[in-house]
Amino acid sequence: MTTGQLDELAYYAVTHHPADARRVFPEATDAEALGLGSAMISERFTVKEAGVLAGAIAGRAPSLGIATAAINHHMRHPIITATMGSTLHAITEGRFAMSFGRGAAEHWRAIGQPLVTEAVLRDFIGLLRQLWTDGFVLDHDGPAGTWPVLHNRSGLGEGPPLGLVAVGPRTMALAGELCDFVVMHTFFSEQATQSSIEAVRRGAERAGRDPDAVRIWSCLAAVPDGISEEDRLRRGVGRLVTYFQAYGDTLVSVNGWDPAVWERLRTSEVFTTAAAAGAIDASADTETLLRLADLVPEEWLAASARGRPEDAAATIVRELELGCHSVILHGAEPHEIAPMVAAYRAVRPALARPVATNPGLFA
Repeated sequence: MTTGQLDELAYYAVTHHPADARRVFPEATDAEALGLGSAMISERFTVKEAGVLAGAIAGRAPSLGIATAAINHHMRHPIITATMGSTLHAITEGRFAMSFGRGAAEHWRAIGQPLVTEAVLRDFIGLLRQLWTDGFVLDHDGPAGTWPVLHNRSGLGEGPPLGLVAVGPRTMALAGELCDFVVMHTFFSEQATQSSIEAVRRGAERAGRDPDAVRIWSCLAAVPDGISEEDRLRRGVGRLVTYFQAYGDTLVSVNGWDPAVWERLRTSEVFTTAAAAGAIDASADTETLLRLADLVPEEWLAASARGRPEDAAATIVRELELGCHSVILHGAEPHEIAPMVAAYRAVRPALARPVATNPGLFA
């Protein structure tokens, strides 16, 4: 039985493949009943437009915080992005947060979009905040682009908290410099988690900000006990190797994993063939996933909420002990993670710093 909202826990909306956008409604209802604090939205250019999903969650589950985690800033005109933020800020009564990601360079080249640099993100985030505060920006000419006039006369006087979804230490430090919150990538080892927290704090300190003012989210792949072998493979190995398709070198480096093992995986026939078919977690069959699993060390999957509910709960608690303020259970629907959430309630520690329902803020 739910005995209070767990604002430090979140889930990702509509993560199964193929994606069924209608699942957003029962997921939100179940998450609210379970007492989860927030819904995170990772945009994919299929049936997962972030503004639509956020509006659906806001209407269905009024107690949930909501965050885009992440969208790509250059896929919308700044006026549209600012309008999306101010609209969701208004209809959720301040429970919405907006975060951005850099994305994969190869994808941007393939579709004719510019690469996302630190300078571009720094410029764009400043631009958004000015739009929400002042209602307009005139004659902007910076790394993010050139616009004679930008406007967002919402009358709100402010917008939602802003964050980054980050993998490498430089982007982590940028989040500390600029943002209200940061979401770490999935499959981070304890070493990667600790070094990322340190990078966020360094960035804040260099910018003259309070390093304790940035809310840090861990993201654990959730592989519930009792699901089929195919589902376990798809949500564990399948998800990890899909990330390798985009930024394997970075993920291996951040985690301190053996690059020779990654090279064997990267050049294997099974990986190259599966990658050519699209996102591996969405397209690979069970046989392919089993062959890939033989090439992935068990330690690379260790940072997951998996196994017995008590084991998953212990993993969540460990993320908080490492210095994260909040934890996302990624890749499973709320009803699937209900046993591990119940087990977490039984061992829930006192939070070092209370957090708010808004995913970008502290209490």
